[in-house]
Amino acid sequence: MQQTQEHQYFNIRPSFIALILASAIAILIFFHSVVMVCWYTKACGVAMDPINRFGHMFDLNREMNIPTWFSVIQLFVTACSLALAAWVQRLRSRSAIAWWGLAVIFFYMSLDEATDMHGLWRIDGYVVPGTTQALFSWIIPAVFVVLIIALIYVRWLITLPRRTTILFFIAGAVFVTGALIFEGIGAVLADETFFTPSYLIVSTMEETLELFGILIMLYAVLDYLQGQGLKIALVPESSS
Repeated sequence: MQQTQEHQYFNIRPSFIALILASAIAILIFFHSVVMVCWYTKACGVAMDPINRFGHMFDLNREMNIPTWFSVIQLFVTACSLALAAWVQRLRSRSAIAWWGLAVIFFYMSLDEATDMHGLWRIDGYVVPGTTQALFSWIIPAVFVVLIIALIYVRWLITLPRRTTILFFIAGAVFVTGALIFEGIGAVLADETFFTPSYLIVSTMEETLELFGILIMLYAVLDYLQGQGLKIALVPESSS
């Protein structure tokens, strides 16, 4: 005889998830700051040897290390959450194109973070005015891309629940401030060593804002899904 299945539901807890991720970001920033201070002052005593050996694993300004891994995962989870929101809209016979578009953008950002693909955006031989490094020339096309995306999405954003709209705007503002504005300031301050005190401070602020911008975006999407009444159900195996 077929028995009735009992489902166990788990509510999405955006605040708890955000708290865990914010704590992880704070720890990454702390370790990065310690490494930078020790490398710059060379005055950390017996700690210098392990820092010289493993410090690069916590350097926010480098690729292929723990902060990069964390950022890739955070972007990927945000993309998956946006895809889930799109699926929910589809199930409710609502337009999901904008949600799918954001999911694709964040999937690309995750891939870019893992592979440094934005380096392909650099303009060969072009040096940003006021700087000495062609390395930062990718900022120019990036600004136009951000403006185009903003123009495409601004009307859709204001149709969302007010709380979601505000959170999306904050997330975008925080991330763009770090990724473009502070990156531009860093381009002006950078020298051939990329290790002056002013550059280290600005680059740390840049990476911090990017990480928290992604976190706010993830929180905003999860908060929206919670507001839509979405729950995760564990379905037990049927028994007869």
